[in-house]
Amino acid sequence: MLDAVGIGALNVDLIFSVPRLNIAGRDFTPGAEVFGTVEEFSSVLRELRSKGKLMSKSGGGSAANTMAAMAGMGIEVGMLGVVGSDEEGEFLLREMTGVDLSRIRKSGGTGECISLVSKEDRSLLVLPNANDHFVFDSEDVEYLNDSKIVHLTSFVGDSGLEAQKRIAKEIDGRFMLSLDPGVIYARKGLRAVRQLLKRCDIIFPNEREVEMLTGLDCVEGSRQLLELGPEVVVCTMGGEGSMIVTDTQETVIRARPAKVVDKTGAGDVYAAGFLTGVLRNWPLRRCGDFASFLAARSISSYGRGGYPDRRSVERYLEELR
Repeated sequence: MLDAVGIGALNVDLIFSVPRLNIAGRDFTPGAEVFGTVEEFSSVLRELRSKGKLMSKSGGGSAANTMAAMAGMGIEVGMLGVVGSDEEGEFLLREMTGVDLSRIRKSGGTGECISLVSKEDRSLLVLPNANDHFVFDSEDVEYLNDSKIVHLTSFVGDSGLEAQKRIAKEIDGRFMLSLDPGVIYARKGLRAVRQLLKRCDIIFPNEREVEMLTGLDCVEGSRQLLELGPEVVVCTMGGEGSMIVTDTQETVIRARPAKVVDKTGAGDVYAAGFLTGVLRNWPLRRCGDFASFLAARSISSYGRGGYPDRRSVERYLEELR
């Protein structure tokens, strides 16, 4: 039995340091995640190659990042998704060390994501490619049923979300389902993800996504989301920390001090830490504190350079003594 399986987009992350978030005549909003056409993506990439500085090329995709971080800590994890039948697809698979990739399919060209980093601001431009061809079959359902946690993250295309809704209905109800909606699903609105929320046990929206989904702040919006099905809402707030909301309590988790180099994937590492704590049967407060501990370290390097390893849990527990 696997401890966790991720389902979401798989992308090659190209992380560029830029003086400002204006590229190829286009203004990118800090914290935003948008998708573009092949032509738009190529135009931005051409200008970045001449005016930006490539800081890192790494595996990406929210669920993939979470599974990679958990695998680094020695946790048994797998992944459902699609990569291209190209060199970039092979690169992505090599970047998923320790993750079971037996259910990864190949189709067309690999998804790509440009991450623009300007000081502490970050904005993403996504080209989905193969991710738009995500499908699942009965063998995938059996694979998921032999796990403890299934962790969902966003696909750009509607077909990926619809597939996840069908998966949520078909998989065994005995294990935990978690969701990180990201800006993409939050932008689709509450109606689009209501079916997923009904089946979820834990969701990981950030403060902005809570507001997009509910029109309310972190606390009141998280309470509203609880009413739709989840038992736990973990609202991340960047440098302000995070808040764990359940029917009986609201727990504030402080952010750990960190030197910010690249925030890309920080929320994914946070989810990895939190789910690792859940697997170890830790109280929710400790799950959140461990997640914050890992996330702070992840943003001190580009890409997956600061992701946890097998010593991370021990280092955290040593700190508590």
